[in-house]
Amino acid sequence: MNNYIHPGNTLSLSAPYEVNSGDCVQIGAIFGVAKSWASLGETVEVVTTGVFDVRKCPKQVWEIGEKLYWDNKDRKITNLRIGNCFVGIALEAGSGQSAELGRIKIFGLAQ
Repeated sequence: MNNYIHPGNTLSLSAPYEVNSGDCVQIGAIFGVAKSWASLGETVEVVTTGVFDVRKCPKQVWEIGEKLYWDNKDRKITNLRIGNCFVGIALEAGSGQSAELGRIKIFGLAQ
């Protein structure tokens, strides 16, 4: 099979806004986590599958296995579906309602 390129777990993409290492990134229907800092328009490596601790809406408490969504306006993960894209499932929510990070299994697509 000479048309195989790579597994696609990490993609080199043009940053849609300034991102830091560990920031979530949505580019069209692609969703992932930036491996490094990049300014708008620069190439950034985006990991599209795996388990990550990411910024979440701090007042939310997630249930393990709950569907999670990307709020592209506030650039945070939320459990609110309306107006947001499904990106993964909750594995942990941090320590209580004030937690700023939550653990998520991402799937690489913003649906």
